Amino acid sequence: MGVKAILMAGGKGTRLRPITYSIPKPLVPIAGRPCIGYSLDAYRRAGINDVIITTGYKFESLITGVLEYKDMQQNILFSVEKEPAGTAGGIKLVSRFIDDTFIVGSGDILADFDIKEILEFHRKKRSKITIVLSEVEDPSQMGIVELKDGKITKFLEKPSKDEIFSNQVNAGIYVIEPEILNEIPEGVQFDFSKDLFPKLMRKGVEIFGYKGKGTWLDTGRPRDMIKANQIMVEKYGKNIDTPNIKGTFIIKNADEMKGINLEGPTFISEKVKIGEGSSIKGSAIYSNVEIGNNVEIEDSIIMDCSKVRSGSKVIKSVLMRNTSIGSDCIVQESVISPDLSLQNGSRVYNVALSSDQTVNDT
Repeated sequence: MGVKAILMAGGKGTRLRPITYSIPKPLVPIAGRPCIGYSLDAYRRAGINDVIITTGYKFESLITGVLEYKDMQQNILFSVEKEPAGTAGGIKLVSRFIDDTFIVGSGDILADFDIKEILEFHRKKRSKITIVLSEVEDPSQMGIVELKDGKITKFLEKPSKDEIFSNQVNAGIYVIEPEILNEIPEGVQFDFSKDLFPKLMRKGVEIFGYKGKGTWLDTGRPRDMIKANQIMVEKYGKNIDTPNIKGTFIIKNADEMKGINLEGPTFISEKVKIGEGSSIKGSAIYSNVEIGNNVEIEDSIIMDCSKVRSGSKVIKSVLMRNTSIGSDCIVQESVISPDLSLQNGSRVYNVALSSDQTVNDT
């Protein structure tokens, strides 16, 4: 008995292609942790050690990545869906493992909330179901809610500009009592927002809304990934103020940073080599990356084992694992897929390159 957590992690992450061709979205790195790791850590801090992860797309990679990251005290059960069951349908498939209050989250959303406070609210209200809410500037691609006296009175998925009545959105985190599982049919696709919540409201079941305290961000696009890295460095990093290093950083590199300029929020992992005269601003540099002399990297992500040769610029871009950027290249607002090489002097603007061929003068 006791609260269990369920993380939905079966989506294909289509808006992040070509990044998600090689890595499932929940494993996309954010300031040194996989995206799903922030949820796992939040549950652990709340004393929740039993976690069920529902998965489908690239499930082998997901399972490997989660098991490498998880805390030793956490017990993980994986449920692999052969066919998409819907958000609520996927929970129904694992209902035999649920015997008490449970919390549902999304493994491909950056969510770093105080789970204890959410559970306390749920219990205080004696709620059968509580939805965690987040406030956003543009709710047009999300599910908005109307909240009165702590209860949700209205839902609308992906409203048009004329339909927007709230900037409070469904954060995809729910605290649920096990009897609610009886409202989810077996053997059909069934979603929380489209199917379950309207059904409960028609039946007069009170749905409470809790305004989450913490970080929440849908990392659905490359620019969101870059922003997420910056946000989490600001949250967990340390402030440094020297002549050549200014801002908030998470730096795991053992080598001394001499002859370079760093501006936060920036993450630098282990075994990173950075040449003289180079500058890095608002970026995430992962393990075993080699950066030449006089390189400029700004608002970008450079994943493991990549190389950026001298004189090149990488601006608002994502370089996937083991990419090689030649000398005097410019990569701007682009995604470069794994194992891809750019010849010296290449120019890449506003494209997603997902080829294993050598590229020149794009």
